[in-house]
Amino acid sequence: MNNQTKALLDTAIACDMTCPWVAVGNQSLRDALPERYRNSGWTYVSLTVASDGDDIASTMGTIAATRRMIDTLSETCVLVKSVGDIRRAKQEGKLALGMHFQGTLPVARDLNLVGLYYELGIRHMLMVYNYKNYVADGCYEDGDGGLSGFGRELVAEMNRVGMIVDVAHTGYKSSMDTIAASTAPVIVSHGNLKAFNDHPRCYTDEQIRAIAASGGVFGLTGLGAFLGNDDASTPALVRQVDHVAQLVGPQHVGFGLDYVYDWPALVALMAEGDDSLSKDDPTGDEPQVEPERLPAIVDALLGMNYSEADITAILGGNWLRVCEQVWR
Repeated sequence: MNNQTKALLDTAIACDMTCPWVAVGNQSLRDALPERYRNSGWTYVSLTVASDGDDIASTMGTIAATRRMIDTLSETCVLVKSVGDIRRAKQEGKLALGMHFQGTLPVARDLNLVGLYYELGIRHMLMVYNYKNYVADGCYEDGDGGLSGFGRELVAEMNRVGMIVDVAHTGYKSSMDTIAASTAPVIVSHGNLKAFNDHPRCYTDEQIRAIAASGGVFGLTGLGAFLGNDDASTPALVRQVDHVAQLVGPQHVGFGLDYVYDWPALVALMAEGDDSLSKDDPTGDEPQVEPERLPAIVDALLGMNYSEADITAILGGNWLRVCEQVWR
């Protein structure tokens, strides 16, 4: 890490909008994640605590367990309720931890739960995880039915309570319908680009422009399967950062690394034929960007002549802008 990178990371707030906390894996590896992120220079990490595979009861249990975990780590971690908590964590050298859902089935069909989940700490929610639910079509559906009537009501309720609308894992028409329906910025918390990889989990330039036009941010994963050719090198990631920045401006790109803390466990789950994951094609070589890569990413962006102001925005300033605009 050169001196310029160190100085920038000393002042910048770095945000990772997607850490799959409830993924299967070795508990000790998961327990080590917060300190790994903190030691690597990250300030804010949003944890997946439920998905379309979870009902209300299991979701509540996971939220409760996660809040308790953060409370037991109070010397090094902060539960995020506001952007002020993230800024305070930076000042105190702590890691700010938030929560989100990858899918809307934890809501079932009860809009009253949206505000309750928000009060419990859920700050963004995907419309759908890969396959059709009550709200929308996922990116792996053969059809492209778009946002449902209930989905429009859900987006309106999320806008009302201050929960960020997220179209990661969402089909093309459903994502565009959602962006059109929302009165607040819409994000892709974690995704990649069809310009480099024609994969169902990747997004067209048209979708990226729509996200930017809403005032939102496109978060890039560090997964080689989506970056393309199982290439999770730093150059592969930053070329996608550069593509979005050149397309819609550096103020609309950030990170949602989707870092898998126990890669062998994921590969084993895939081998068992989990239908929700079966098209994501991970290999046993662990081709992903780890949290410790943050200084190398900054080095690479500096080497591409990005200004310190733009890098600070890409690292986390853009996410903070959206959070300040949407969160209540």
